[in-house]
Amino acid sequence: MHDDIREKFLRDGFLFPVKFLTTEESRFFTAKYKEYVDLYGSGGTKKGSRRIRGNKIFRLHLVARWAAQLVRHPLLIAAVKKMLDTENVLIWSSDITCKPSSSTECFGWHQDEAYAWLGPHNKLLTAWIALTDSNSTNGCVRFIRGSNSLGQLPHRSQVKTPNENLVLGQIIADQQIVQRMEDNIVDCELQAGEASLHAWRTIHSSKPNSSDQDRVGLAVRYMAGEVEPVFQPAVVKELVTLAAGQYNGQFFEIEGIPEGEYGKEEWALHKKSMDREWERRKKSKEQGLLPSQQYQK
Repeated sequence: MHDDIREKFLRDGFLFPVKFLTTEESRFFTAKYKEYVDLYGSGGTKKGSRRIRGNKIFRLHLVARWAAQLVRHPLLIAAVKKMLDTENVLIWSSDITCKPSSSTECFGWHQDEAYAWLGPHNKLLTAWIALTDSNSTNGCVRFIRGSNSLGQLPHRSQVKTPNENLVLGQIIADQQIVQRMEDNIVDCELQAGEASLHAWRTIHSSKPNSSDQDRVGLAVRYMAGEVEPVFQPAVVKELVTLAAGQYNGQFFEIEGIPEGEYGKEEWALHKKSMDREWERRKKSKEQGLLPSQQYQK
């Protein structure tokens, strides 16, 4: 991967497609995801459909070895290392992003930085791994080119609804920014087995899925080993996963790697990590450390 690719990432705020899975690998991981849904999914938006809900959406890489392998795929990690300019890579979180067919769900314009005070910002990014094709018809991610250079933008909270379902409801406060940069909006269309990378400050969103097929991806938040909490001392010592290199810092606790699939030990690992995550969110809100503490009425 050439240096000009990183320059493009830093300039645009995103990079895609990152082709890292073979056809066979892509089919394998998609099949394993479907098995997960069959085991733990519940009724969806239409008869016969199932989807993952609640805490089982998050940190899939802690409960199944196949997911741990996916987020550590050597070609994907090589791209992440290049964009973050580091040999030491941590996984802060991962979450399943599923949009059922013919659904109205969408995600408002936001920066990932609004969800965790971590820095420096140029040492974090999100990888969006396509487990199905993702296109403008089924609600692919949309980026605003160059928006990562706008700095840390104020966000406000809006009430979470079935149609607007960002985890904490954080969207950028000044929606006129989107209007002014409308010509820079890019649809991130991916084939199953490809990924996109976007910067911590890149403004992005997605539209509803108007197709007759589910759109499924796994969003993985990677960060370099030198990342620290912005506010110190941190409200909690977060659990993170070592993806490459080593971690010698004091701000995060390295969590284990699953040995099997969905066993007692794996779910205990997952529960510990999720409990720590919800503790961070609760204490951050209590201390006024979220970008916005007021819900839009």
